Amino acid sequence: MTSGEMDLIAVLDWVAASSAGHIEVAAMDGEYYLENENVVRDTAKHAEEIGVPIVNYLVSGDLRTADGAEIDRLRRQLDVAHRFGARIFRHDVAPWAWREQDPGEFESTFEKVVEGCRAVADHAADLGIVSTIENHGFFMNGSDRLARLVYAVDRPNFRVTLDLGNGLCVGEVPGKTAAGLIDVAASIGVKDFHIRRSAGDGWLKTLAGDYLLGTVSGHGDVDLPGLLALAATKPDVPVSLEFEGMEAPLPAIERSLANIIRLTESVA
Repeated sequence: MTSGEMDLIAVLDWVAASSAGHIEVAAMDGEYYLENENVVRDTAKHAEEIGVPIVNYLVSGDLRTADGAEIDRLRRQLDVAHRFGARIFRHDVAPWAWREQDPGEFESTFEKVVEGCRAVADHAADLGIVSTIENHGFFMNGSDRLARLVYAVDRPNFRVTLDLGNGLCVGEVPGKTAAGLIDVAASIGVKDFHIRRSAGDGWLKTLAGDYLLGTVSGHGDVDLPGLLALAATKPDVPVSLEFEGMEAPLPAIERSLANIIRLTESVA
């Protein structure tokens, strides 16, 4: 879509012809869907017609100060999620690369994040939507932090979009991430990484000093069989593929889907 080769309708048609059963829409930093209600309406209608549900709508967010304007923007993005027909909404609480300088800054920021997440979740509840935060970036990542946030927000419709690989960014092994968050997960994202102790350009350095490079699911070093076995214990939680590798996207997504289905069937 970024290259202009496909629009969202074309992506939906591609998904309908694939082995996938649903789609997530990631607006992230963009305001496009806020500003183009007709696109959202037409997309939701087409998704329903071809039987490809939009299960999750994902956006950026910054709740470090519980700023009222930002909370209002996220509420309006929730309205977009509702128009899409999504039953799950995922938002950030800080810029991806931000990390607190010391424990005191974490605690003071955490209090504001809890306040902001409650406000967003309360609007989500009015729409019948589950509001979530993803283990993502360097601040709100790691199973202990995410679980603490869920219980501090204390809303029945506030849960986690669980990314099975992202804990690596903060030095947490994926098995610990998944085991610590599976019971509060509203959705699960599958991705794979090559993991090295040293690497060249294009690799992400983690807080543990490892280097990550996204790849086709099943081609990397993440223990997907074990993680998918755990995910299978929550059959009502949607499982989505996230591909962020350097391979050509469509063939890589096809291979990833095939590998995920094969691995899931092998542990069933």
